[in-house]
Formats: sequence, C-alpha cells, structure tokens
Amino acid sequence: MRSLFSKEFLSSRKGIRLRHVFYIGSLMEQQAEAFYKRFAKQAQGNDVKELCLQLANEEAQHFKLIDYQLSRWKSLPISKGDLEAMDADGKLCKIFLSPPDLDSTTKEIFEYAIDQETKMVAFYESFEKEFTDWWKLTKLKAMVAEEKTHIMKLTDMKSQL
Repeated sequence: MRSLFSKEFLSSRKGIRLRHVFYIGSLMEQQAEAFYKRFAKQAQGNDVKELCLQLANEEAQHFKLIDYQLSRWKSLPISKGDLEAMDADGKLCKIFLSPPDLDSTTKEIFEYAIDQETKMVAFYESFEKEFTDWWKLTKLKAMVAEEKTHIMKLTDMKSQL
C-alpha cells in the first residue's frame, strides 16, 4: 500500500504527541459518522442500512472516547504548524469528505468506505513506533483494532451483495 503521508510529514514527526494524533483522529471520526448516516439514508435494504447505522454509532463512540481522553489531559494548544506537519498533503482531514455520488452503486459505496477505513487504520498505525509508553500504545492499538473491525464488517457485507 502506498503511503498516505508526504516526505515532509514523515520527517517532521519528532514533536508529535498522542493528543495531536487523537485530535486529527477526532476530526476523521466525525466525518466517518456523517458519511455512514448519509449512506444509511440512501441504503437499499435493511441489512445495509443497519450496518451503516451501527458503524455511524461506533464512529460516534470513537469520537467520544477521543474527546474524553483529550479532556483529561492538560490543555496543550495544537498549533496550525502541528496540524500542517501531521497533514502536509491535506489528505487526513479529508477522509470521508468526498463520498461517491448519490447515484453510485452500493458496491461502489462499500469500496469507498473500505478505502477510507483503511486510510484511518494506516493513520493510527503510522504512530505506533512513536509511542513507547504502554498506555499510549494501548490506546492507539485499540483505535486500530476498532477500525479494522469496520473493514471486516464492510467487506463481509459487500461480499453478500
């Protein structure tokens, strides 16, 4: 898989904190929730609609988990420079923001969702080497595991179409 990240991003990671990763993650989780709610409205069939609503709920829970964790830490402002370093190509904050057209097939929408979830996994996994504290790594790995279950659920449902 081709890297999501620019060379600038990969070389600028020294000062990245878990809160920065979670902040970007919280934006992506909100975008994913909105996507799944929209997809549920246009879904053909109860199974697809039910899965989309379940995933939207899980994305909302991810956001709440991240937001709760961020609220427990001492406030450290995230500067524009921090965000630019993490998202030098402008791709991460745009995950789930360019969904397929309303006339797309269900299969095309599932392919899009799987691709976006895969990008979220790559985002969270890319920081595993940065965080050697067990508690930070545990939280990061939990997010990766959750996103991977989304990929499995989407893949299973797509195969039934």
